Amino acid sequence: MAYVALIPLLPALAFAVMAPLSRVVRNRVRWLGVAGVGGALLLSLVAFASVWPGGHEGEAAYHASWPIAQVGGVDLSLGILLDPLAAIMLLVVTIVGVCVQVYSLGYMHRDERVGWYFAVLTLFTAAMLALVLSDNFLMFYMAWEVMGLCSYLLIGFWHEQEAPRKASQKAFLTTRVGDVGFAIGLAIMYATVGSFDFDVVLGSAGAWAPGVATAVALLLLFGAMGKSAQVPLHVWLPDAMAGPTPASALIHAATMVAAGVFLVARALPIFEASGVALTVTMAVGAITALLGGLLAAVQHDVKKVLAYSTISQLGYMFLAIGAGGAIAGMFHLVTHAFFKSLLFLGAGVIIHAAHTQDMREMGGLARHLPVTSVTFGIGALALAGIFPFSGFWSKDEILYAVWNDGHYVTFAVALMAAFVTAFYVARLWFRVFTGPVQTENLAEGHTEMLVPMGVLAAITAVIGLTAPRFSEFLGHAGHWPDPAMAVSSSVVALSGLALGWWAYGRTRLVLNTRSLKERSGHAYTVLTQKYYFDVTYEHFIIRPYMRAAESLSRFDGSAIDGAVNGAAGAWKRLTEVAWSFDGRVIDGFVNGVARAARASGGALRRIQAGRVQTYQRYVLGALVLLMLWIVVKGA
Repeated sequence: MAYVALIPLLPALAFAVMAPLSRVVRNRVRWLGVAGVGGALLLSLVAFASVWPGGHEGEAAYHASWPIAQVGGVDLSLGILLDPLAAIMLLVVTIVGVCVQVYSLGYMHRDERVGWYFAVLTLFTAAMLALVLSDNFLMFYMAWEVMGLCSYLLIGFWHEQEAPRKASQKAFLTTRVGDVGFAIGLAIMYATVGSFDFDVVLGSAGAWAPGVATAVALLLLFGAMGKSAQVPLHVWLPDAMAGPTPASALIHAATMVAAGVFLVARALPIFEASGVALTVTMAVGAITALLGGLLAAVQHDVKKVLAYSTISQLGYMFLAIGAGGAIAGMFHLVTHAFFKSLLFLGAGVIIHAAHTQDMREMGGLARHLPVTSVTFGIGALALAGIFPFSGFWSKDEILYAVWNDGHYVTFAVALMAAFVTAFYVARLWFRVFTGPVQTENLAEGHTEMLVPMGVLAAITAVIGLTAPRFSEFLGHAGHWPDPAMAVSSSVVALSGLALGWWAYGRTRLVLNTRSLKERSGHAYTVLTQKYYFDVTYEHFIIRPYMRAAESLSRFDGSAIDGAVNGAAGAWKRLTEVAWSFDGRVIDGFVNGVARAARASGGALRRIQAGRVQTYQRYVLGALVLLMLWIVVKGA
């Protein structure tokens, strides 16, 4: 089964071929990205078949590793692990990845940098596949960081514009906050166990001291909160809508935001050894599910409605895992990946047709976009949790798990979040697809855009029926929804839809909601200000940081640079004095000696006249002087 290693390698190789090419050539070979992810999908189907029928939790169908370094006598390695959970995630990532790639052929065909877009999108998919197949936390973290880089590049793809540029920076920095916690957790983990391997770490987690298990679990959770946009690290995801819509579908449905949930699911034995960490996970998920849904209900940008919806649904997944329903949480991750990517792709067609993202400038699109309206409607009903679409089954599983474990307050919060979800789904639908047409020259999307939406809609419509088999495949007992729970959740969802219809769908004209907003008082203001998270971060973190940076810059310019420049000036003056001393004294002495030698040499040269008479006079003079000296000395 060595072919399993090719699943992430094929798209990675496609990126490696495309990246160094010129822009013109890269644009022409953008199909390499589609081929790379398509090949990964075929191999993922084969891998899934090799794991089928599953039924054994944590049992690996294939495991291989390759040492890359040695630290303190311990081998660090890269490896792949194929088990039932990884097999499911491989299918989710590759199916959504292929749909997004094909959709992008139509959506991005006019962009002058389309080749680079496909290259980064392909690397992003490769990183997520490597993360899913990781057999140790070190490789997991490496793939995690590559995804962070790719998200930065995709969100800021149109970097010529200010909004995408700032959004990419915000996403990168916010997720880095969580990544620091992840890295510290890995350090504590290695110090405790001396290994990053899943088998070693997770197998020994039950024997750790409770404080160590809690510390590692909470730090891993903090990293997951950054990637999966959980409160209070959720602020990056709505702004990330500035990137291309197909990239948003991949980032916010099947890859990066799902990575945080997958991390918690993989590291679940550590969370269970802690206990406290599970409670914190459930609390974070419950708060995020409700707050994210309320924010989605007041947005006017169609993509931001879906963005806050993603935050809310990810909260549902964390809530489920924290309440002991890890299988329910993972099933919701799977269903959400399909219906949310479908909704994002549908939003792309809507934006292309209406030439705006503002729902207030849309209306009546159902008559002009029949395929999009049907497929988008299937995704919307799944998101609202309406039977028989996939969201109904996975949300019911979560509600049942929370209730069955005795978390009644959390159950009430989850029901409220479900009601709000149905409400904003109805608001989105009626504002966009009903009422009078407010734009002209509306046209359905390209075939390359509609076919992937049809595939995702078909999966969304039927995948919920696999709920019992999903649990059995992962080694847990499966069951059909509890009738009482199914009725309760359906009543809540239908009530939310009914309220949405009452506010936005009763007539051909959208009801003027200004009076409702005025009566809501400060509550609506708080929602439109996004609970003041951005304002708070701006006031207490960003501005103080910028002021501190400016102060340090001034200190560096005046004190540090002043000291350095002063030392340089003093040294320069010292060298000038030394140069002057060298030129006048040292060189003067040397040159004086040379001149004296030259003068004496010149004088002595005149003695060498070459005449015998002259030499005789010199000898006679010397003899006279010698005799005078003898006489004087003798006297």
